[in-house]
Amino acid sequence: MSAKFQLRGKGKLIPLLIGGAILLQIPDGTAWAAASVPPAPSLIRVDNRVTGTSDSVTVNGLSPGDMVKVYRDAGAASPLGSATVGSGSTSAVVTIGQLGVESGHVYVTVTQPSYSESKRIVKSYAEEPLSASPAATSIRVTNRSGTSSDEVTVRGLAVGDVVRIYADSSKTKLLGSNTVAASTTDGTVVSVGSLGAEAGVLYVAVTEPGRRESRATEKAYEAEPVTEKLRLEQIRIVNELGGANDRVTVSGIKPGDTVKLYASDKAAAPFAQATAASGQSEVTISASLPSSGGDDSIYVSVTTPPLRESVRVSKRYREEPKTPPINPGMITVTNEQEGTQDHIELIGLSAGDVVKVYSSETATTSIATTTVGADSSRAVIKIAQLGKGAGYVYITLTSPSKGESSRTVKAYAAEQSSVPADRADIQIRNIAGPDDTVTVTGLKPGDMVKVYAEEAAAEPIGKASVGSGAVTAEVKTTLPGTGYGIVYVTVTRADGEESPRTPKIYPAEPLTLPIAASYIQVDNNTEAGGRDEVTVTGLKAGDRVRLYDDALSSTPMQTALGQQADAVVAEGSTVVTLDRLELKPDGGKLYVTVTSKDRRESSRTMKAYEAE
Repeated sequence: MSAKFQLRGKGKLIPLLIGGAILLQIPDGTAWAAASVPPAPSLIRVDNRVTGTSDSVTVNGLSPGDMVKVYRDAGAASPLGSATVGSGSTSAVVTIGQLGVESGHVYVTVTQPSYSESKRIVKSYAEEPLSASPAATSIRVTNRSGTSSDEVTVRGLAVGDVVRIYADSSKTKLLGSNTVAASTTDGTVVSVGSLGAEAGVLYVAVTEPGRRESRATEKAYEAEPVTEKLRLEQIRIVNELGGANDRVTVSGIKPGDTVKLYASDKAAAPFAQATAASGQSEVTISASLPSSGGDDSIYVSVTTPPLRESVRVSKRYREEPKTPPINPGMITVTNEQEGTQDHIELIGLSAGDVVKVYSSETATTSIATTTVGADSSRAVIKIAQLGKGAGYVYITLTSPSKGESSRTVKAYAAEQSSVPADRADIQIRNIAGPDDTVTVTGLKPGDMVKVYAEEAAAEPIGKASVGSGAVTAEVKTTLPGTGYGIVYVTVTRADGEESPRTPKIYPAEPLTLPIAASYIQVDNNTEAGGRDEVTVTGLKAGDRVRLYDDALSSTPMQTALGQQADAVVAEGSTVVTLDRLELKPDGGKLYVTVTSKDRRESSRTMKAYEAE
């Protein structure tokens, strides 16, 4: 319906509301029906349905013939859709393909018959409805051992719900899905193939009819069930001589259980295994046990089908019965002159013992062997020639029913060897620094004295000859270490071979006694520029004094001139002063050492000093 009015006035645009329409006055004084009345936002309902289903906008409170249009935004030229109120109706429904997943806004107008389109009314709408996520407590994961048919059971679902299982939270890798066909209290089961042996996490989402898929619920699952590990008392190991009859017995198992033996905890494959037969509760495995000497271990597992293999249990076993090595004091080696057989005599043996002689610690073949006869406790082995010079032999003992012993090294002298030095004739002076001396008396002119750091060392650490008319040789050397130790001394006569080595214990380098704190005077002066001084008394000429900042630093403190704080007591004096120091103005501590001639540096004496 339209109405036309003649308005007289000043020609201004004056809106008038008559009969539900807005009238506008134009300059010539004529008023025309203009825009329709827009719908109230409360009369508009937007249904944002799940993707795949058309969305709709419903407007109520209208009259038959009214046209509703829905726009994407306030400035859109074309509507998303429109609808006209039918006869006898008061509402119109506008169908829209898809508004989108997220929430948003649409703009709605109404055009009443004979009136122009109303202004656009903005109406917000919610996001597409989201399904409810399943509770983690409603999810049960069954990770079976050694199968490809693991399952996920979800309870609390309704008919038509679709449950999906994902490997990741972003839901990109689908493991399995199922649609609820009938309501059940046992839950809906989804087959997910094999989850793997280890524990892990999967993600469960539900899609309710007419709703989007829910957010994924994280659900942890346990590793495939593992066979219970063996107890140590179930394992018994017998390590026989030679390894041919070694055996491992495992008790307290079930028929069909498989026992595996490994050489290490990380070994890829077992070195032996066996399965318990029907009616058996234990299995015995015969295998040569790995051995590296001493008490060794093997690693034992059990597998009860269909469970996974148990963790490996470490079981120690004693080495094969082994003969104790022979004492060097029970061996005598005589290196005869060239042309006469050398011989080795051993005592304290038992009948049936086998003695083997090797040329080195690693030689695989012996150079001589013999067996102790009945009613005897000694063995004599003759060898064509050990050699002209001194050397070593390596001897093993093998008692009946036991393995070969470790090798005992025995030194022997050279042919026609010189008389070894008497231990009482050897004097050692071990001072701080490299100028140590080893003095040997009771010698003859021309004798050569050699000093070795070890009994088997190939080269000496020092040597000296006895001069004409003398009976003493002084070897200057640097003894190893600062503590006490042992050196080995030989004598070589002009017409003989080097003598056997005589061991001699030497004392540790002497240590300077620390200075008493009462002998230390600290002058912490107020003058700047390194005017502080430390005076130490009670010393002797040649003593070196060092000052340290703390008890652990390796170098002395620095003076104001950038030099180390140390000084030497002058000849004829008992006092030394260290100046040009920069002590702490607020007082503190310093540490003082003294080093006397031929002695090591003393321990540090702490001296506290006052503030300036």
